[in-house]
Amino acid sequence: MTTPRLRRTIAGVMAAGLIIAACGSDDGGDSSPAATDAPVETDAPAATDAPAATDAPVETDEPIATDASTDEGGGEALALEGSVEVAAGTVLNLDECPDDWDPLQGVDGDQIRIGQTLPLSGALAAFGAIAAGMQFYFDNVNATDPIEGKELILIAKDDGYEAGRGVANVEEMIDSDDIFAFGHVLGTPINAAVRPITDEACVPQLFNSSGFPLWGDPANYPWTVGNILNYVTETNIWCKAITDEFGDGATVAALIMNNDFGKTYQTTLNDAEACSTLDIVTQEVHDPAGADVTNEMTTIIGTEADVFVVGTTAKFCTQAVAVLAASEWRPRSYMSYTCNNLASYFEPVKDAAAALAADGAGIYMANSNKVCGDPSYADDPAIVEIERVLAEYGNVTCADGSYSTGYLYGEFLVDVLRAAAALPGGLNRVNLMAATWNANFTSDSLLGGTLQLDGVNDAYWTEAAQIQEVVIGETGNLTFEARGDIVDFEGQGGSFSG
Repeated sequence: MTTPRLRRTIAGVMAAGLIIAACGSDDGGDSSPAATDAPVETDAPAATDAPAATDAPVETDEPIATDASTDEGGGEALALEGSVEVAAGTVLNLDECPDDWDPLQGVDGDQIRIGQTLPLSGALAAFGAIAAGMQFYFDNVNATDPIEGKELILIAKDDGYEAGRGVANVEEMIDSDDIFAFGHVLGTPINAAVRPITDEACVPQLFNSSGFPLWGDPANYPWTVGNILNYVTETNIWCKAITDEFGDGATVAALIMNNDFGKTYQTTLNDAEACSTLDIVTQEVHDPAGADVTNEMTTIIGTEADVFVVGTTAKFCTQAVAVLAASEWRPRSYMSYTCNNLASYFEPVKDAAAALAADGAGIYMANSNKVCGDPSYADDPAIVEIERVLAEYGNVTCADGSYSTGYLYGEFLVDVLRAAAALPGGLNRVNLMAATWNANFTSDSLLGGTLQLDGVNDAYWTEAAQIQEVVIGETGNLTFEARGDIVDFEGQGGSFSG
């Protein structure tokens, strides 16, 4: 749901633009990774530390383009040509868009068409249910409270977690599928490969399902915004907790996926101040397309380090738990929150997870949302509603947590679409980016609750997390138990600079 802050902010931006223009002030990218056909490391720049926060709110002297159109409630609409500042330090250079660019493409009829590419096959296929869960939520919106009376449509294509296939999917959807915007494209390598394409096409690429810090860069890439907790922030949370428990000099062994997703964890472990007192004894890097991580785990287990850090995802989370439990090593383990689907990644190795928890070595994660399917949230109103929608529109449950993830991600898209539709000029791509970069929403499914963006002043969406441990509950079901307070960095993220 949108809040008054959004409307006030947009109104202030437009008013400031009129004042600046009247005073006659003067108008005033980095290289992009190449797409590959293999689901391995891309050429995207690796993050070297936490994203630098800006020291003060950004003020610009550039004029903001407006036009004279108004909506029924009055107010001046943002322009659909020229340079349009939609948020602090966030400018859409519409004159650089393709000649056939249409701000109403994908919403000029009776539909709102959202594109998505994600793995429906391959090693990360478990994430494919996110698309289905999102469509179930869209079906509920279409049936109960449609946006501008239009039908929300999700066009999801399989990329197998391969950057080359993701690029082909995105290009096809832009050229042939009448896409208004992209939502929740999954994976760091995929998002890195497609961002130059959506940026050049002036098509919104919203809420990348990746915590890579480069997505918080509205000054250079105003058409793209991230979603999930920044991996740099997550790793810093781990390192502080490790130091608090074990002190300086704690030994750490790491399992790292060999792509920009995994290497963000690796780089932060090596370079971040919060991790500087740790002794990283080994960093085993594995192929995302590999069959298993048995060899890497054998080396890691041999270190007998105090702490095991797992910077990987999907089936490799499951494998790491199984191999760890079969050994005698019982470290404190911190695993990427992308592994928090209990049904998909822990239920297959439930006995192993139980053995680790019984020995005081259960897996720790920094979770940002209430996990649907976790018995501890069974009576939570937000989770009850998710279960209802999934059952009614998909005949599925939270037994596969990716369905509920899709529901949550669908909510984010619907919130900004509604906010854009409420702005003068109605639903168009410019208003969508204005609504996104000035967003201020709440979600009862999140642990932090609040989601805010403020252009370059605050370019990161999810900024709250709580360390939780995978345990076996009283009913014998897998569950998460809190191992600390919620840490909320909302409004402190600044924007990416590098």
